[in-house]
Amino acid sequence: MKVINQLKSLKEELSFQNNQSIGYVPTMGALHQGHLSLVKLAKKKSQFVVASIFVNPTQFNNKNDLKKYPRSLENDLDLLNSESVDLVFCPSYNELYANEKIVKVDLMGLDKTLEGSNRKGHFEGVIRVLNIFFSLIKPDFAFFGEKDYQQYLIVEQFAKTFFPKLKIISCPTLRESNGLAMSSRNRHLNNREKELASEIYKTLLYCRNNYNKIEINKLEEICFQKLSKFSKPEYFEIRNSKNLSKELSSSSSLRAFVATKLSDIRLIDNIAMN
Repeated sequence: MKVINQLKSLKEELSFQNNQSIGYVPTMGALHQGHLSLVKLAKKKSQFVVASIFVNPTQFNNKNDLKKYPRSLENDLDLLNSESVDLVFCPSYNELYANEKIVKVDLMGLDKTLEGSNRKGHFEGVIRVLNIFFSLIKPDFAFFGEKDYQQYLIVEQFAKTFFPKLKIISCPTLRESNGLAMSSRNRHLNNREKELASEIYKTLLYCRNNYNKIEINKLEEICFQKLSKFSKPEYFEIRNSKNLSKELSSSSSLRAFVATKLSDIRLIDNIAMN
């Protein structure tokens, strides 16, 4: 496994790949089994696997959140090496953004709701950094976890416009034994808080089991109240899983989305309803 920090070295290394298909896994580090599941799929679908580790400042609307974001580079590299990743790119902010070409993309309203409403500028920052990474690495496949389902839809829409040959692949959410979605932010939770946080998934399951029995607005309200018993919920919403609209016909593919805070740690999750 090669670890590269500079853009020039990255371009040189990728020029040697002789038309091998490239699978790309973007990460912000603090890796867990959820990240590694993306790497495993990348290994199956491509001949050369690139992972990046970069805590991207432009997607944080809260400077304190950026400061507190967990970092464990040495351990992350050990994990990626154990999965036989071919190349890990760990750039500096100054070099990565030095010659940025900002693009404007119509995200069809996908960025205006849910996380977009609660984290101003977040998805703009995601698109900015991925535009740079996709342009540098030129992957054939890029892998994203369904825990950040809204992000997956946004990246897919972005890629259709600017990187039409790139296939964006979603991967199932991995969970702890108690149902808590794996997340780098879970490191900030103590054991009691992790147990409380398992109620998020239980609430999502309750929603899925009852969405065709209880009127949707009422069901959202019930689930929000369930979250309120142990955390500070920001939203609990049932949306069309194709476009995140509130157009919820009986034939629509639906998904429930949640964001809540537990001891100032912000956690998100979602579940397919049908």
